[in-house]
Parts: sequence; C-alpha cells; structure tokens
Amino acid sequence: MADHNLLIAKLSQDASPIRRPWASNRRVVAWLLMALPCGWLSSLVFQRVATDWTQSGAILAAFQLILAFVMGTLAIRNAFLLSIAGRKLLGWKGFAPLIALWLGGVVLSLGRTHIQAHHPDEVNCYLFMMAVSTPMVAIVIAYLRRTRTLYPLRTLAIAGAGVSCMALTLLSFCHPVEVHPLDFLLHVAAGVTIVAATMAIGWRWVRVR
Repeated sequence: MADHNLLIAKLSQDASPIRRPWASNRRVVAWLLMALPCGWLSSLVFQRVATDWTQSGAILAAFQLILAFVMGTLAIRNAFLLSIAGRKLLGWKGFAPLIALWLGGVVLSLGRTHIQAHHPDEVNCYLFMMAVSTPMVAIVIAYLRRTRTLYPLRTLAIAGAGVSCMALTLLSFCHPVEVHPLDFLLHVAAGVTIVAATMAIGWRWVRVR
C-alpha cells in the first residue's frame, strides 16, 4: 500500500484501548481477597476439626502459619512483578531467612511429636492442600494471563510456590499444632505437585505468543 497514512487510519479503526493493569501490590491484595475465600470454601468438602490453639505448641504453630502466609504473599507478588518487564523482584536472599525460620519451626515441632496413628477425624494433608489450591491456581493464572510474561515457566513456578504456601496456611487452621514426619512429607509432596500443576496448566495461557 503506497499511502501509509491510509494504512495507519485503517489500523487505527481496528485498535481498541488498552486497559492498564493494576499496580503489583494492588493485584496481590485483590488476589488474596479472592483466592483465600475460594480456597476456604473448597476446604468445606472435608470433615475436619479446628486447630486447638490452647495446646502447648500453639505459639510455634502460629509462628509457622504467619511465615507461610508472608512467604506466599511475597511469592505471589514476585510472580506478578516478573510478568511485567523491568520490575525488580525480591531475590532468594530475601526468602532465605523466612524459609530457614519456617524449617526451624518444623524441626522443633517434629521434636515435640510422639509417633502415633492419626485420629480418624484428622484431614488428609495432601488431599486438603490439593483441594484448596485448585481455585487459587485458577485465579492466579487468570491474573497472569492479563499481562502475559516472557518467562512463563519461571513465573508460574513462583506463583505455584505462593499458592502452596497459602494452602499450607489454610491447612494450619485444621491441623494439630504438632507435626508428624509423615505430615511434613505430605506437605512437601503437595507443594511440589501444586507447583508442577500450575506450570503445566498455566503455560499456554500466560506465555507471550
């Protein structure tokens, strides 16, 4: 086409306004307000007993809960930041102290635990985390699809790690304050599964085409 002005005019007619995405912190808050209630609603399919916060190890369990929530929030924020080029992320050095403190709390909880069979009313940790994470994974993928990302697998892995922490946070409200070694293995297995599922499901939706 010789007349480039005519070409520009035709392309302009087909163009639609682009809505600017929210700031990362606002997206994180919005995601939390949507994802956590949806995860909690998914947990209602399980018959469970609420955590007894009057037990001797309750303070340590609450400390682990707070750390899991903080790590999950920061991971989700990192995923949203990574989806926009040029944003600075919180590096591994920022997460290392939080992870170390959380693992330290787990070790102390393991040391307090007597090896015994689970109570029949106790929820299966793995199934619980998978159930509550399902809506949270769907919501975080929808949020990331809004901006896409040049690093889809890395972004989704970080988002999956954030969802895993949030699932563990919700589990803390219906789990004994002490942690059995088998519980810990189930928590880790569920976390790995959630990250892998987030990457597998979300890749086609968030990558730049």
